[in-house]
Amino acid sequence: MELPSRPKNDRYTPPGRYQELARRLRGNADVADIPSLVCYAFDYRTRLGPFLFADKRLLTAGPRAVAAALVDAGFVNTRIVLRQWNPNFRASEARLDGKVPELLLVSSMQIHSASAYEMIRDAHRLGHDRPLILAGGAKAIYEPWDFFGADEARKCSADVAVTGEEFVILELLDRLLEFRAGGEHLRKTFHRLRRSGLLDDIPGMVFREGDEKEPLGRLINTGIQRMVQNLDELPHPVVSLGLLEPPHNRSRLSAKPLRVDKIYKHAGMISLVTTHGCKFHCPYCPIPAYNQFTFRYKSPDRLRDEIQVLAEKTGVHAFFGTDDNFFNSRETVNDIFSSMAKGKVHGKPFRDSIFFGTEATEFDVFKNQDLLPLCREGGLRAIWFGIEDMTAELVKKGQSPEKTKTLFQILTKMGICPMPMMMHHDGQPLASRGNLYGLINQVNFLRKSGSVSVQVTILTPSVGSKGYEETFKTGMVIDNANGQKVEDYQFDGNHLIATTDAKPWRKQINIFIGYASFYNPINFVRAIARWNDPLWSYRVLYQVYGMAGLVKSVATGWGWIKNLWRGPIQKMADVPRRRLEMIPPPVTPEQVARMQLAQSV
Repeated sequence: MELPSRPKNDRYTPPGRYQELARRLRGNADVADIPSLVCYAFDYRTRLGPFLFADKRLLTAGPRAVAAALVDAGFVNTRIVLRQWNPNFRASEARLDGKVPELLLVSSMQIHSASAYEMIRDAHRLGHDRPLILAGGAKAIYEPWDFFGADEARKCSADVAVTGEEFVILELLDRLLEFRAGGEHLRKTFHRLRRSGLLDDIPGMVFREGDEKEPLGRLINTGIQRMVQNLDELPHPVVSLGLLEPPHNRSRLSAKPLRVDKIYKHAGMISLVTTHGCKFHCPYCPIPAYNQFTFRYKSPDRLRDEIQVLAEKTGVHAFFGTDDNFFNSRETVNDIFSSMAKGKVHGKPFRDSIFFGTEATEFDVFKNQDLLPLCREGGLRAIWFGIEDMTAELVKKGQSPEKTKTLFQILTKMGICPMPMMMHHDGQPLASRGNLYGLINQVNFLRKSGSVSVQVTILTPSVGSKGYEETFKTGMVIDNANGQKVEDYQFDGNHLIATTDAKPWRKQINIFIGYASFYNPINFVRAIARWNDPLWSYRVLYQVYGMAGLVKSVATGWGWIKNLWRGPIQKMADVPRRRLEMIPPPVTPEQVARMQLAQSV
């Protein structure tokens, strides 16, 4: 279900509180000696779709943001490991300056959870020398209980699941170092404070109740996080770029991290946090509730500086704004691109030196189309549109065929790539006659309207969305097909796992046919022949990658199609039950006094 929100007057941390925490941690002489690992989980079974080659070339923002927060707070002996770059990495064999990591942070989306569990189990092989394990990312936010008992014997768990952002981690570390006794291992300090109830007043965490050596019982949930409202308080992303583990197939860490000026050899695009929040409330999307229905953003000058510094230091000139709806606020768009239009990389203006892409709704971009020339001056080169369904039968977000055609033509003339994302759903046929309801009909319409690429996913229950539970209770979600159990990695929108169709294999094949109708040799030749197209090079490039991605996706996904076809198909009757009960922590008078003191400070 959707995450609850804090009261409106209690959703944000006090201004400056984040930086106060970071300063206090930096002032602790011990933090520089604490070796820390920030690992991003990655499951190679999710590599489907036309963009499957981009997943290893895109530097994800989450683990870099956490690592930047640690280094900015004084934890300078930190390394970032991306499992898409280092598939054989083992935390149990990692050493930083010859030391076993004392702090292990594992970040994971739901679809990569199997990789996260494997890293946690591996870290437990160190026994008493194992690090304090923090699990974070989308999986921990929405399903924190799954990180406890991550093995068959249910003995390997994360110590804490962080259900919030960087502020929660710093608040936890600040409390641990406050009570740490004479070089005590952070893990021992954590469990000592946890058993004493001295962590219960830090919102945004889930951890076990009772002694860690006893069988798993209940979990303590400290509540919904408070968010940092001013994103400029967070450290500059350049802080963490010198911490990346170089790509390799070894299980151990390299002697040194990847040089910043060599990043361009392994990464083609850098993701940046720009804004958080969306005014739409789609039933399949958990984003608005996670942000507690707020909208946050970075200042224009800060964002411009981040892009300029990163481009000049790394040699990477493509950036993706990891926002939820960049055009959510007209004033914000105007201010940001007015500043970015003044930006330069090695003396060249952003318009000619960077590729900035982001996500937005068709409704908001169409309404603010007069700002598009300014956006282009600021380096905007691509917009990914969550259109979902051209006919608005699935969800109404202000989209229409007329708006789409007009807007895509405007974008093409300005040199901005329209990148629509569609969602195939029950009731939608592969093709229709006389209207645009069919999947192929919509894909062909988008291509003719000027789409550079198209992404087609299957409507999948998204944990944390308000429509999540209904899909289970109505018997749509597949439990197993021909004996193959549905796993987290299949909740990626590329695998069909929820449908009322009596022949679900047809829906899965429809996705590949939809892609084939867009990415094919005929459309490749058409793209080459349009020499005067402002987006000529992008159209040709995306056709090449799309065709290659389609071939690989069919080969990878064929086994699931066969199991859907052979059957039998067994459905889930209800939402999977939690393996562990989560309870709010008891509040003692001492904790009340401590919280009142903290608020007054």
